[in-house]
Amino acid sequence: MKFLLMTALIALPLLSEARDDLDGCGLGWEVTSEETMIATTTRGTTNAFVPPTFGMSSGTIGCKKISLAAVEQESADFVVSNFVNLKQELAMGNGEYVDGLFEVMECGQAANIKANYETVVAPTTNGIELYKNLKSFCI
Repeated sequence: MKFLLMTALIALPLLSEARDDLDGCGLGWEVTSEETMIATTTRGTTNAFVPPTFGMSSGTIGCKKISLAAVEQESADFVVSNFVNLKQELAMGNGEYVDGLFEVMECGQAANIKANYETVVAPTTNGIELYKNLKSFCI
């Protein structure tokens, strides 16, 4: 009798409908969109092997685009496109490109970057390196 009761307690949740707010988006939702415990397990397993990070940054496979990724892309593009001018203006601590950079990156530490120019800006040889250094400096 205990065995039958335990089996029913375990099987019932797996077969019943369940509100599914835990696994959000990703390829797992393309495999099954049912809202059951078995479907949740299937989505979780699928998303473990194919993480939905691309979908989160691109707004595909049922995921909402994360605004942070959009902000980072805009900031990175700005730094790469204006690398030479930014490097010169960051040495001075001000300028049109620096103002634009800190507006896009939401970082108000231009004066501190001038003081730390030798460690944050000077060693960079391209826009990607500069963006990474600025990002870690602004956090």
